[in-house]
Amino acid sequence: VDQFKKTLPLILDLRNEALRDRHWAQLMEEIGKHFDPHADSFTLERVFSLGLDLYIEAIGAISNAAGKELAIEQAIEKIDRQFAELPLELTEYKGAYLKVKTVEDVFTALEDNAVLLSTMKASRFASAFLADLDRWERSLSVVSETIEQLMNVQRQWMYLESIFGGSEDIRKQLPAESAMFEDVNSKYIVVMSTMQAAHTALRATHAPGIAEKLADMDSKLQNIQRSLNAYLETKRQAFPRFYFLSNDDLLEILGQARDPVAVQPHVKKCFEAIKTLEMLPPGRDGRKAHEAVAMNSPDGEYVPLSDHVVCAGPVETWLKGVETSMRGTLSKLLFGCYSDMRKTKKEKWIKEWAGQLALTSGQIEWTSGCTKALNDAEKGNKHALRSMKKKQVSLLSKFSDMVRGNLGKVDRQKVVAIITIEVHGRDVIDRMAKAGCQSVNDFEWLLQLRFYWETGDNLCVVRQTNTKAAYGYEYLGNNGRLVITPLTDRCYTTLTTALHLRRGGLPQGPAGTGKTETVKDLSKALAKTCIVFNCSDGLDYRSLGRMFSGLAQTGAWSCFDEFNRIDIEVLSVVAQQVMSVLVAIREDRKTFQFTDGQVIALDKEVGFFITMNPGYA
Repeated sequence: VDQFKKTLPLILDLRNEALRDRHWAQLMEEIGKHFDPHADSFTLERVFSLGLDLYIEAIGAISNAAGKELAIEQAIEKIDRQFAELPLELTEYKGAYLKVKTVEDVFTALEDNAVLLSTMKASRFASAFLADLDRWERSLSVVSETIEQLMNVQRQWMYLESIFGGSEDIRKQLPAESAMFEDVNSKYIVVMSTMQAAHTALRATHAPGIAEKLADMDSKLQNIQRSLNAYLETKRQAFPRFYFLSNDDLLEILGQARDPVAVQPHVKKCFEAIKTLEMLPPGRDGRKAHEAVAMNSPDGEYVPLSDHVVCAGPVETWLKGVETSMRGTLSKLLFGCYSDMRKTKKEKWIKEWAGQLALTSGQIEWTSGCTKALNDAEKGNKHALRSMKKKQVSLLSKFSDMVRGNLGKVDRQKVVAIITIEVHGRDVIDRMAKAGCQSVNDFEWLLQLRFYWETGDNLCVVRQTNTKAAYGYEYLGNNGRLVITPLTDRCYTTLTTALHLRRGGLPQGPAGTGKTETVKDLSKALAKTCIVFNCSDGLDYRSLGRMFSGLAQTGAWSCFDEFNRIDIEVLSVVAQQVMSVLVAIREDRKTFQFTDGQVIALDKEVGFFITMNPGYA
């Protein structure tokens, strides 16, 4: 009995179902004898007659290895079964096409099995299965690469299909790219049909020639995308305000170029205070196309254009015409408003003229009155400034009475903005009187933002300290003005000096203290476009470069909020981009080479401002 107990492990090892022919061959080689392990004659007696009981340890090692190899064999069979059934889920797209619905299950299976195969290959028991393991590694690699390529092609195709499939205008303007896309489109339909017929992800990705077709489609789609970007860049250079629009918005505008009314919703993205353009339809009074005749602001103000703009031809051309007409209109109307100011009663004057014009005219009049008072003081009139203050107080009383009266919404906004600025004017006169100012060269006076009408050129200019800036004539509607505090005054002085020195401005301080609003308010005073750009660590140098390129060409201002959130790697490139613009301004160039190698036009009125909150760093 004891002897039999010792042979039990041997019997169990020989009965191991994991033993394969290769293991029996190894055992026969080990004992130096040949036998048939599957014959009926292979009995316990035969085991002892062969002397297998003398090789218990060797047989145990072989049996143990067979068990480990069985686990690998079963894992490979499981992979076989899983990928024989794993589908590539497709769904209909726009009724005529197919697209991949989801690849989540496929990628989960790929990741799990890639780790499993790697673990099995590292095992010392994997030698018998290396061919299968290598085959599956190659297969899964092909599945992964093909699906990634397919998703990349699908993403590009869907984006470009919405452009070329949805816009006749863009197809006409990019005929070569349109033909190339048609070729890709037909191949995409064939590839997706092939994959649908294959049913499983494994067969779909191993279909003959599928990888080469996808690579060719990817290459062509990238070429189309590059051509499309170059086309959009030409449109942006023709009308630089397009730089501040996303590619999708710009393509939507270009796709509807033949219908100016359809472009209307995008006008407010190009012009800060033009919600819509008043357009006259073609057919009447000899008009062959739509004509823009007036501007409507978001707050309901209506300003007729002095020069009507024919909205025909390329959209960038007539939008450029709108921009030119807007500035020309404001220039003419400002002169009219200022001239009318002294002749008309304030109530009527406020209602007849746009709020921006009334505000600026008031500042020109205030500057003129203060200059006269200071000149009189220099000649010995000690009460000149006090008399000016009385006039200012009287003017404020009239406006206060108007506010308390029955005013419409737009007129009330105008008066509130005027009072905000005129109260500051009164305070400045009071401060100059107490300081004993007696000359237009006194520093207390030079510190102020002063508006002058240059009669020779019929232009408004704004001076502060030794700086001079042309009034921008950008229509800004009635969007209110900030109350001007002594700190606001100091910020204005610093920022205008920065621009005079061909530099940028950097208001810095805690959150909510008015850094950005101060920059915006100064831009309103000078009638400049000011684009606020919220920075984050997700920004790259390309998107910022596009913004800088647009600013340089439009002459607009931009305030980059929380600039210190941008990654340090991106900041190093941004520094070069800003420097290239500032150097070109200092060298008084009309065009310059931007950091991307492109030669662009330069409007020297451009202003860069950044705000930083050290607490966010």
